[in-house]
Amino acid sequence: MKTVAIIGAGAAGMFCAANLRYAEGVEAVILERTNSPLKKVILSGGGRCNFTNTEIDGGNPKAFYPRGAGFLRKPLMGYGCAKTREFFKTLGVESKVEDCGRVFPVSDDSRTIAGALERAAKKARLICGAGVESVEKTPDGRWNITYIDEFGRGSCGNVPRRGTDIADFSGCGCDTAPMEAVCAKPNKARGEQPSEGEHKQSGEGARNIVAADFVLFAIGGTWSKKLKESIEKLGGEFSPPVPSLFALKTDRASDAKWRDMSGASVADAEIRAQTPSGEFSARGAMLLTMFGLGGPAVLKLSAFGARAFAECAYKFPITVNWIAPVGDEDFKSAILSARKNNPKKFVGNTPLFDIPRGLWEYLCVKAGVYGRVWSNFSKGDEAALKNALKNDKMEAVGKSSHKGEFTTCGGLKCECVDSKTFSLKGEPTLFFAGECMDIDGITGGFNLQAAWTTAKICADSIKKIAQKKHLKSQLIDNDIKKKLKIFLHKK
Repeated sequence: MKTVAIIGAGAAGMFCAANLRYAEGVEAVILERTNSPLKKVILSGGGRCNFTNTEIDGGNPKAFYPRGAGFLRKPLMGYGCAKTREFFKTLGVESKVEDCGRVFPVSDDSRTIAGALERAAKKARLICGAGVESVEKTPDGRWNITYIDEFGRGSCGNVPRRGTDIADFSGCGCDTAPMEAVCAKPNKARGEQPSEGEHKQSGEGARNIVAADFVLFAIGGTWSKKLKESIEKLGGEFSPPVPSLFALKTDRASDAKWRDMSGASVADAEIRAQTPSGEFSARGAMLLTMFGLGGPAVLKLSAFGARAFAECAYKFPITVNWIAPVGDEDFKSAILSARKNNPKKFVGNTPLFDIPRGLWEYLCVKAGVYGRVWSNFSKGDEAALKNALKNDKMEAVGKSSHKGEFTTCGGLKCECVDSKTFSLKGEPTLFFAGECMDIDGITGGFNLQAAWTTAKICADSIKKIAQKKHLKSQLIDNDIKKKLKIFLHKK
């Protein structure tokens, strides 16, 4: 039996385990630092889980992946949106398509996706509270994975097994996982022994070793110093991590009138950012926040400009076109219509172009036309209003400051990884999936699809190698038996 050590119980790690469930001669061990497997999956899509996007199939990856697009092109062609939906359908998850190609479970509940993955991966052994420190290759070509028991659960007396009532192991941190979840240390009182390669230390902070034939890194965007050093010793190189997919703080945060508009949104706006590294732009829905700007357009902008924005400490000029779909002729036509139909009304009281009333009033004040009536609306007023709507200038002064960024730009460089197997070049049994590589996408299901695709390829690669070794072992065993039979016959 070949052991696969999967580091990380997120989307990529659990998807790989799910795809290994029927693999002959393969068993999986999942090492998860926290007590919350699939946490990001559960939080994604506002709790609904936008788990893929139809635009991936037949689309240009460069439009969706600021980093790693070329690396992902062929893998996505082989395993994209349609196959992902079919996989989850086999697990009982029906899906639906919404605007912009976004795919959600019909249940509108991310736990539907998480639960399906947990059930599919239930054959794997899940160890929570396992903070992996290093991965080292042994002289016989296997791997030793050293991890720390971060919860100190070896002495808690609770070693939950599949089918155990949650109440029986409440408080040990494993109670969120319906699959086989074990404390980091065996319970000596129950006569349990350490698994292969594990040290016999117990208690919080104790170090343990798991021996494995294959290792899959599925740790997300955060690499510890020690883990990076482990991979660098094997020839890996890293791009420094910086945040991606964040909202922007602007100088308007100090404006009380702007803060009063928090929560208002514009369906189709364009935002442009100018940095020393170049200009970046994005278009889509935009949200006004207490501190500045958010929504899909801003998140997309932050993805493509992640490194450039970090280099200038998130301080740069911004220009917003609040009426992106409206051309010059359409703008003139709307103004003429307002003059004709509302001659005695104040400009500031008659919003146009589906702009929220509060934002319309704010921009009319900025343009100096709020108190005008439409019958006295001049060519100069028209130019001023047009400029306020299409060239609204402000300054970015920072980014959203939630504790952990949902997506990270950076990680193991793609050129260090074999795109056919997703193993480290020169190390065919050491694999990588998901965000731990320098791969990240825009919002809309693209990051989860990258996790599914890379994890599927890793699982297929592991199964192929394991089956070859299994077959070779059987042939050797049969040959030995044959020779022994001949020997005994002669004797």
